[in-house]
Amino acid sequence: MTDNELIETKAALKASQSLLSGIMSASPDMIITCYENCNIHGANITAETQLHANERMLVGRSIDDFLPGLSAALKERADGPFDLENLRASRIDGFSFPVEIRGFKGPVNEDVRYVLFFHDTSRREAADAKRKKMQQQVDEARRLEAIGALSAGIAHEINTPIQFIGDNLDYLEEALALIHGSYKRYDALRVAITAGASYEEAICAVEEFNEKISLTNLVPEVISALSESREGISQVRDIVLLMKEFAHPGTDEKDEVDLNAIVKNVVAICRNRRKHIAEIELKLDADLPRVPCRKGQVQQVILNLVLNAIDAIDEAKPERRTIEIESRANESGVSVSISDTGCGVPQALVEKIFDPFFTTKPVGKGTGQGLALAKDCIVKGHGGKLSLIDKEDFATTFHIELPQTNILKSTRQEPNDDIAA
Repeated sequence: MTDNELIETKAALKASQSLLSGIMSASPDMIITCYENCNIHGANITAETQLHANERMLVGRSIDDFLPGLSAALKERADGPFDLENLRASRIDGFSFPVEIRGFKGPVNEDVRYVLFFHDTSRREAADAKRKKMQQQVDEARRLEAIGALSAGIAHEINTPIQFIGDNLDYLEEALALIHGSYKRYDALRVAITAGASYEEAICAVEEFNEKISLTNLVPEVISALSESREGISQVRDIVLLMKEFAHPGTDEKDEVDLNAIVKNVVAICRNRRKHIAEIELKLDADLPRVPCRKGQVQQVILNLVLNAIDAIDEAKPERRTIEIESRANESGVSVSISDTGCGVPQALVEKIFDPFFTTKPVGKGTGQGLALAKDCIVKGHGGKLSLIDKEDFATTFHIELPQTNILKSTRQEPNDDIAA
């Protein structure tokens, strides 16, 4: 090699080193190189800044000091590029933050074995948390919207037992006054007997009064009124508990849930809304296994579909006004179908009904978000399916499928005919 070629080669090498140094300095991500033993060989300025440590504090230390357990994960990797996610890096002061790694394992030069590119995912986590919070707010708004739509019926459901409880209390007040009148006449009879006076007149007064108020029937009627009142209080309590369950925003945790119980709750909460509009028939698999899901979300989806079915029948006013809800277990999981004899979905619109903001309802009657959010909940939130299928004798059938993953075997439960009625 001539002197000129040597000079040119050194200049090119120096330019390459300068470019590499510039890239390392300009990189918005942390770059750390490691020896084969996973001790740190070098780090860029971003790494020093984010870890709150200068090069002297980093070089020679184990990568585990800043990403606990990373060395074991690196040694398990095959040579070549690799990705690691959901990790936390620790600064020199102990503060940690989320990172993901894009790296390379293999000989880079005589010393370097690993090249690690760390990306701080704090902003993404914050954005995900914000998006999650907004979704929860949307879910809660949908829940409250549905409850608002049912409010008149719910008020009626509560008012009816409250009304007869009030009537029974009025009756009990009158009955106790009459019983007390009988007691006073018996007391007068007791005084007369004790004094040794004539008591025939007192006996006559007791018998006449008891016959007048029909005392023999009065006591059973009091007992019946008390029993009816207890039943009414129980009805109000059940309605309040249902409303509390529907209004509760729920959690992000999946629980083992009985879908039949959810269906029965929905039917109960819709009882007054669908009165004089449609009959609901339940065909529930008594041996349906529990399925892991977010109860509040799935409950809301089923409620919205049932409300849509009621609206469809109310609009179409067909001769047969029936909503059928069927649950089944199969090899792939558990399914719930909601069918109605309403106006149906025109074939030209079938492909659009799950699109956001698409609605066939008049302005002010719907946002067009219900089915889109329902499908998002079932598909993305639970790995299931929500589809529109054909079913004989029905105009519309929505079919929900939830996967069998981690399904628990449940005990047999008899259908609740009172709720289904």
